[in-house]
Amino acid sequence: MLPRPIRIFNTPWHIAHQYELYKIPNTEWYHCVNSVRRWGKYRPRPENVHNVPFYEPGKYDLAVLHVDQQCVDPTLGKSRLYRELNEAITDIPKIVINHGTPFWPEVYTAEYLKMKMKVLLGDNHVIVNSHRAKEMWGEMGRSVDTIIHGLDPDEWLDLPKEPRVVTSLSPAGLDRYYNRNLLHAVKEKLKERGINHCWITVDKICDDFDDYRNFIGRSLLYFNPTLESPMPRSRTEAMLSGACVITLANHGAEDFIQNGVNGFTVPNNPMAVVELVTGILEGGLYKQAIEIGQRGKATARELFGKDRFQAEWSALIERVLKEAGRL
Repeated sequence: MLPRPIRIFNTPWHIAHQYELYKIPNTEWYHCVNSVRRWGKYRPRPENVHNVPFYEPGKYDLAVLHVDQQCVDPTLGKSRLYRELNEAITDIPKIVINHGTPFWPEVYTAEYLKMKMKVLLGDNHVIVNSHRAKEMWGEMGRSVDTIIHGLDPDEWLDLPKEPRVVTSLSPAGLDRYYNRNLLHAVKEKLKERGINHCWITVDKICDDFDDYRNFIGRSLLYFNPTLESPMPRSRTEAMLSGACVITLANHGAEDFIQNGVNGFTVPNNPMAVVELVTGILEGGLYKQAIEIGQRGKATARELFGKDRFQAEWSALIERVLKEAGRL
């Protein structure tokens, strides 16, 4: 645990990720209100999060900022948000969470993204969300650490399962990164077989965190199509809810998911996914999928718990503050 309450300047960005950060003991977080990123309705707001209108020097110990590969485009709102805050904050150390990977082939090459990101991050400390992401980005910032997400397992609901397959994914942006072509193809081919695939954020808009947890908790199958998203959080949420996960084997998924044991790994091929889903839902494998989901839940509880996540972040914050002579 950190030795004293640490005052951290921040801004809304990836709310599900930040929701877990704010549980770090002995931290107080100060959100800069802005027109680009807001808190939203999908996580309850913790009591140690406070709104502030702008950055004021001398009031904070540390800043935690956010980027992804789209921030190399200076015309985007989230890019301007990061750049303006990074320029304004000069009196305290900064940790930047790079949530993405150097993969935006619709617009830029990987080499261009890496070059621009290195300039963008400057001398800040950097966190990435998977070991593969660290390999892909290479050298950037003062230091680069991987901290894989960690959740409170007891917040996720393992409820009686309904025979459906679901995916939780943003509806637009970074299509190849999120591999939406695969998602669309699987969805269409399942429909031809009379099997409904539910795309959360498109087919179902959840009312709040409880509605989302209940829906995931009652879903038998969870399909993750992402190609270069580092350690998708929604996949872990599904595992903690006892859903049987079907995922592409990338960004370390193959290290903890044993095919047919605690989940399924599939190639980037829609028919492979469709045949597997059809076999489970219509081939009498419901009980097997339940058992696989339970083994996946045990894996997620072991690897992706809050204690490890909070300990790694606490150690990082303490190290950064000590290096800066502020602790």
